[in-house]
Amino acid sequence: VDLRIDSETGEITSWKHKGKLITNHAIRPNFWRPPTDNDLGNGMDKWARVWQQATYEAKSRLTEKPKKVKKGMSFEVTYDLPDSIALMKMVFTISELGIFVIDYEFEPLKKNLPNIPRIGLFLTLPDSFKDVSWYGKGPHETYWDRKTGAKTALFIGKVKDQFHRYSRPQDTGNKTDVRWMEVSNGSMSMLASGNGALLNASIWPFLMSELDHDSEKDGAESASGLVPVTKKHGADIKIGKEIQWNLDHLQMGVGGDTSWGRLVHDEYTIKPKNYRYSLTLIPSIKQVRK
Repeated sequence: VDLRIDSETGEITSWKHKGKLITNHAIRPNFWRPPTDNDLGNGMDKWARVWQQATYEAKSRLTEKPKKVKKGMSFEVTYDLPDSIALMKMVFTISELGIFVIDYEFEPLKKNLPNIPRIGLFLTLPDSFKDVSWYGKGPHETYWDRKTGAKTALFIGKVKDQFHRYSRPQDTGNKTDVRWMEVSNGSMSMLASGNGALLNASIWPFLMSELDHDSEKDGAESASGLVPVTKKHGADIKIGKEIQWNLDHLQMGVGGDTSWGRLVHDEYTIKPKNYRYSLTLIPSIKQVRK
């Protein structure tokens, strides 16, 4: 195992397993999703904007230096969110075999915060990881309130096929009730599980910014004044050199009673309260048959 972190921020600068690169980017928290048409119809890009800012502007600091523990080595990273709206930290524990456990904690610090679009994290991987498999709902995308028509089974596919080019770029490709998801680049694989809990997971052959909407930059009011016009088009989404792998505790429902202002049903929303979940990441080298 070769894991290198920044001595001040605690963020990963390089992670290799048996000499093969997994990532040279930080594992980051995520509270936001690129707004769907329904989200824009109910103004999520405005009422939940604090969580968009929290995702892009969170600053990390190493709050517990690496130390030996029974299972290997452990360190803690705390994320300072804009305006101190919440306390967010991750404890990373990596074993001598390279098994990586992430314990995630979230605690709101202010009252009257809006509902949260997502509670999760993401990894940024090189585009050499081209294959994906998962055990959960599929094969098409599913969401908290849009999954009864999908089967729970083992699915296999290509990373490049795990999104849809909607005419307006928006969140896409989520899988619900995921027991595990594995990505592979031919010589190495990485398996993620929720340690017995079900995950939401998605993987895109680009970063979230390709799908995202900025209410202050990307669109003007439509004729109806409800769903803003956007400058972006699905046909313009560019496949990147990096992959974003989202491994979430929760993602709010997509609604859809109407696209003109109706909110997601309350039982499919994420209230601003304490959340905890745990992930295990297991890298392995694939044996090449001769």
